[in-house]
Amino acid sequence: MIAIIRGFSWRDWLFSLKSFAAAVLALYIAFQLDLSQPSWSVTTVYVVSQPLAGMVLAKSLYRVLGTVIGAVVSLVLVALFSNAPELFCLALALWIGAGTAVSIYLRDAPQAYVGMLSGYSAAIIGLPAALAPETAFDFAVARCLEIILGIACATVVHHLVFPQRAGAALVDALSSTLPTMARWAGDRLSAEPVEAEIQMDRRRMVAAVVGLEQLRVFANLDTPAVRAMDSLVRLFEAKLLSLLAHLVSVHDRILLLRQRDPQRVERLRPLLQATTAHIAAWTGSATPDESRREAGHGARIQAEIDAAQPSRRELESTPNAFLVRNILLRLQDIIDIWRDAVWIRTHIGLGVLPPEREAAPSFQPYREPALALTGGVVAALTIVLSSLFWIYSAWPNGATAVTFAGIMCAIMGARDNPAAGAAMFFRMTVVGAVIAAAYLFVLLPTLNTFAALVVALAPFYLVCGLLLTIPQAVPMVMPVIFGAGGLIGISNQMTYDFEAFANNALGYLVGIGFGAVSLALFRPFGREVAATRLIHGLLRDLARVATAATPQTRAAYESRTFDRINALLAQLDPESPRYGQSVQSGFAALRVGLNILVLRRELPHVPGDVADAIEGALSGLSAAFRATLSGHASASPAPLLEQARHRALSAEGDLLVVADALYGIQTTIEQHEGFFLGDRRLASRSIGEAATA
Repeated sequence: MIAIIRGFSWRDWLFSLKSFAAAVLALYIAFQLDLSQPSWSVTTVYVVSQPLAGMVLAKSLYRVLGTVIGAVVSLVLVALFSNAPELFCLALALWIGAGTAVSIYLRDAPQAYVGMLSGYSAAIIGLPAALAPETAFDFAVARCLEIILGIACATVVHHLVFPQRAGAALVDALSSTLPTMARWAGDRLSAEPVEAEIQMDRRRMVAAVVGLEQLRVFANLDTPAVRAMDSLVRLFEAKLLSLLAHLVSVHDRILLLRQRDPQRVERLRPLLQATTAHIAAWTGSATPDESRREAGHGARIQAEIDAAQPSRRELESTPNAFLVRNILLRLQDIIDIWRDAVWIRTHIGLGVLPPEREAAPSFQPYREPALALTGGVVAALTIVLSSLFWIYSAWPNGATAVTFAGIMCAIMGARDNPAAGAAMFFRMTVVGAVIAAAYLFVLLPTLNTFAALVVALAPFYLVCGLLLTIPQAVPMVMPVIFGAGGLIGISNQMTYDFEAFANNALGYLVGIGFGAVSLALFRPFGREVAATRLIHGLLRDLARVATAATPQTRAAYESRTFDRINALLAQLDPESPRYGQSVQSGFAALRVGLNILVLRRELPHVPGDVADAIEGALSGLSAAFRATLSGHASASPAPLLEQARHRALSAEGDLLVVADALYGIQTTIEQHEGFFLGDRRLASRSIGEAATA
């Protein structure tokens, strides 16, 4: 036990102490206002408390909004259907289903709390109010006050008492990103890359770059200086995503060229090493003189790369010339992007906006409408079934069960294995109930002052606060806080009725159990299905961009695809032998998509016969991807791609960019034919063995 306690840092202890102080403050104010259930204020403090002040503010803001919306909706439903319990429960089910769908669709965006809270707050407030319509308004106001009081106390304490700013965390992350990226680039550009050694680095690198976006959102809320640099931070993120995409492309092209022509790889080695050395030497903030010197060095390397490019005659006659050209072009791009990233990072560090800069793109996370709709339908169905059980059993605590069934579906709806999460919630609520019983019938009856109450509550809440600093422990700790806090029911008029306590606890557990069973029956999805869904999402995106009338921006496609790849990496077991194959397929999809965007961008500027050939190739690609999604093996689009490339090479004008993109798509699909062209047995086996629950 002592070893565990020593494992926590002083920041962890500070977070726990601040959370408990906020809870005590909320409890004291609730007592002074004589609110009916001050325990709601205490529980809310722990629900919104987060390590970073910006995270607390974001969660608090949207939680207040969701609670108020839920309270208003509950009053409307009571006014309309208080005399028709079946209609009331049906309307409530539809509302909770809609809120759950919104929260699942928005995923980890702070706004997702609005959907979640507005849904189950309507149940928390509306069901008891429907049982006593004449006091519905007073009840709704009391619940809102208790919840908002907890939110306000948590926000004030975490912002004013030794705050841990998300802005400071973002600055630290930005400072460490370029050196980390430089080391990763050295592995990627090695002429003899060892895949096993860079698998985990790749996973961490993608997660770090994608995670910058969420940290930026929170930093804008608690650090004005970072908010002033917001456009530069977004531009920096876009550069890092592009750099990742280019490094992955070069790495895979080197592997392919090594298989086909090892001697050409050896001839490229000096340029690869020069690029790596240039990146490694220029990783931190640079003065103007240093920037000019390093930029000049980069320009010299780019000139050497340009001189090594295959001639047009080689491209038409030598099989691997396009592969060499592709590697060299990406090296030049990497040097350009690296220069821009360092320059942007320098200005962020100085807190100065450069007079001329690119437009800052917006990060676009992936969305899953089908999953959101499914989650919403399951939540609504669960409320309907649990309500029917309550109405026709006439169980006095049935309203509590319905409420917690709704809470389960709302909280667990976005998880890839919601039934397992709900089962864990059930088990830990039992633990919370045991703790509540100990407090109610052993400790609290002997106390008669507020100070004594605080001392008695301190061990439980301080330990819970410490455990909340461990991300893996949060799903186990929060049910204990919910269960114990709710069942203790601290108020000015405490009662110690074991029968009432047992019925209330039974209502909690029946509702949670109802939600767990419902999720197990109607959403029996695990990590295997989640991995398959993410891979299908990559293919659907490719099918769409191939035939889109209006090309989307590179930044939008990159950010959405990297977000999906990051989620895929989290689902797969890195120890599995199939891990590398599945992840490589995800990065291959990124490369194909970026090349398709190049073709879409150049299409209006090419001769008619070349444009027709490109359109035919893109239509063939889209058809092949859609056939794969439907579970059918599809014909290879390679002949169409090759025909379009030969037309581009034979046409007047410089269409090498088009030919290069067509060649990149063709070779990538050939490398990952099972993924792109529908060998479903291979794909299913890969996912099934890699995605372990």
